[in-house]
Amino acid sequence: MSWIPVIWALALSLWVSGVRAQGPVNAVPATPSVVVVLAGGGAKGFAHLAVLRQLEQDRIPIARIVGTSMGAVIGGLYASGMSTDDIERMVGGLDPSKVALDQLNRLELPSRTRAYQQKYPVELEFGIKNGGVSFARGVSDGQRFLALLQALTVHVPPNVDFDDLKIPFRAVATRYRDGEIKVFDQGALHLAIRASMAAPAVFAPVEVDGETYVDGGLVANLPVEVALREGADVIVASFLGGGVEEAQTEQASHALVVANRMLDILIRQNEKRNLALLRPQDVLVQPALQDIGFADFSRAPEIVARGEQALIPVQAQLSALRTAFAAQPPVQTATRLAFDQREKRIVAIEAQGHKDVSERYIQTMLSPMLGQEFSPVQAERYMDELYTSGYFDLVSYTLEQQRGDRYTLIVKVREKPYSPHFFKTTLGFSAEVDGVTQFTAGVGYRRPWLTPSGLEFSLDARMGTQSELAARLYQPLTGGWSLEAGASWDRNYLPLYRTAIFRDEVGNEKLAYFNQTVQSVDAQLVYDFERKANIKMGVTSSAIRRTFDTTADLTEVTNTDLVKYKGLKAQLQIDQLDSLSFPTRGYFLGASLERGVSGAIYSGGRLTAKWAHSQGPHIVNLGLNLAQDRVTLDCANCRSPSQLILGGFQNMGAYRMGQLAGDQLAHLQSTYMYRLTRGGLFNQKTYVGAVLEAGDAWYKGEGIRWRYSGTLFVAVDSKIGDIYLGAARGTGDSYNLFLQLGRRFSF
Repeated sequence: MSWIPVIWALALSLWVSGVRAQGPVNAVPATPSVVVVLAGGGAKGFAHLAVLRQLEQDRIPIARIVGTSMGAVIGGLYASGMSTDDIERMVGGLDPSKVALDQLNRLELPSRTRAYQQKYPVELEFGIKNGGVSFARGVSDGQRFLALLQALTVHVPPNVDFDDLKIPFRAVATRYRDGEIKVFDQGALHLAIRASMAAPAVFAPVEVDGETYVDGGLVANLPVEVALREGADVIVASFLGGGVEEAQTEQASHALVVANRMLDILIRQNEKRNLALLRPQDVLVQPALQDIGFADFSRAPEIVARGEQALIPVQAQLSALRTAFAAQPPVQTATRLAFDQREKRIVAIEAQGHKDVSERYIQTMLSPMLGQEFSPVQAERYMDELYTSGYFDLVSYTLEQQRGDRYTLIVKVREKPYSPHFFKTTLGFSAEVDGVTQFTAGVGYRRPWLTPSGLEFSLDARMGTQSELAARLYQPLTGGWSLEAGASWDRNYLPLYRTAIFRDEVGNEKLAYFNQTVQSVDAQLVYDFERKANIKMGVTSSAIRRTFDTTADLTEVTNTDLVKYKGLKAQLQIDQLDSLSFPTRGYFLGASLERGVSGAIYSGGRLTAKWAHSQGPHIVNLGLNLAQDRVTLDCANCRSPSQLILGGFQNMGAYRMGQLAGDQLAHLQSTYMYRLTRGGLFNQKTYVGAVLEAGDAWYKGEGIRWRYSGTLFVAVDSKIGDIYLGAARGTGDSYNLFLQLGRRFSF
């Protein structure tokens, strides 16, 4: 028999007796009040589950849970009535990039946003506010995690006293304006937890009752001081370790490293202060987690196991607590709050926090919930649609009872800090051996909500071998309908290869360079099929001009200086690809027709299809491109100033960009990719692969000559756009080496 538990129990009894002897004011109950303190630390916080399970198994009642950051997540969910198994499954199973960092799948975005993403692959968005440049409040808005917390605590009333939870609970945060500690003991549970975990520069701050809060780790990452103020007789503290050892500290190589280290120092200092407050009777659990990263949520079972190992050294203390409570009758804990079991019918929708976005827009987005029985799953879906609209960085809701089962759904939104002026940048660089070096840089500006009905103005400007100046107006109507109108000027600097003129000769000889300028004005009626597809129908007026930089005799292609026409156009686009350039699943179908009705006789049409499928790291893409772009001219031998071209990566890679040209085009491609890495937290995946292609571009009156190409490449699907390096070989000993950075060049 081990005497250690008996000795520890005797010491605990003597301590309780000593406290009693101080007088009735400081008297304590026969059994001590046990307060659990859970530290912050990202994914390391799964170790807290081992502590909670041990106390549950030993039937040691918890008087209160105090948590910071991830400790507030685990502690708050457990205090609300969730089991440790449910917490591990629901939180441990999340995708950190999607839920923790709010990275969006393309399929979650509106159709217009996906089209805009093609023009501006650089994800950084900013704006002008109060005369200065304004950026997002953090790397992540924290919206998806907030939505998850709200879904997991839907059974808790909107404004609750945290003492009325199954276990009384406190969440620790830092008040932004003065750095003072804030202990949440009432209010919206999910907001209190989210405020506690608002790590600076990672998660956006949270506003609660007019105050802004950031991560509680800045003031009390191990909130022992809060537990003592709450009257803890015995503290069971789950401490997630001191982080980086001094000998292993990263060198101060740049500003971000220094800033991160300063933050780490602040947290370490307040942890030391709180560790010093622990008393002899308190229990400190400290698992070895130095090699666990902030976002290693996929390692939850391993982290829990390490937490279990850390309990072994303190078993004597826990055994003494178990002995102290064994003789007492079971403690009657509060029943789980059953707010979710009430009948609740939504009879009104109210929006709060909006400024530039109209309330009618928010109410329209949520209108399917009106008159319906409240469904947390449905509410989460519509809140997510509001978030992915791009206007807000935080969306939550609460229910306010009117009478009986009649409730008002109150939607609380926070517009992006730079709203309503949205800017994005684009850049691109492409080079190929003995070919053409392409480069472009530009900026896009959007100003939505010029009117309460949603009128939006956009401006696009680019300079380089591809230049653009375009202005558009967008007006939403009703039932998925909208109107678009705009004017644009586009100029492309392109090569004219001998292959494009003398089709019997294969080579990379360039006869000339030319500028092709297209000016157009158009108006379209648009119908959107709920983020799956859209149809556009409208009118256009265009002018096409081509100017050469050579004195060579190119009469047959240069005597068409300017072509003007007015016409009708229609477009169908179904975009269900999960990635713009390197899709792993989904499909795309694009079809367009344009025909001149006055001026030059113009007819153009395009059909583009793509299908993607993956099995583990193996990915297959199949693609089809058919196009015609023809202007009928008076002179018999003249060729159209508008042309279709092939050449470059996944466009007959063995040929230079523009080496195959004509007013008709056919192209088939199949791509195999093997995913080398998942790209870490930001999902910048790396691939190696091969492309097999067949196709040609030719002019009317000539027949198609099928050419073939094979490419080997390495690529990164990055946050600045495409990055790839490839080598290709094809028909007639054609070959190519190419490099692409940023926005992909297409014509």
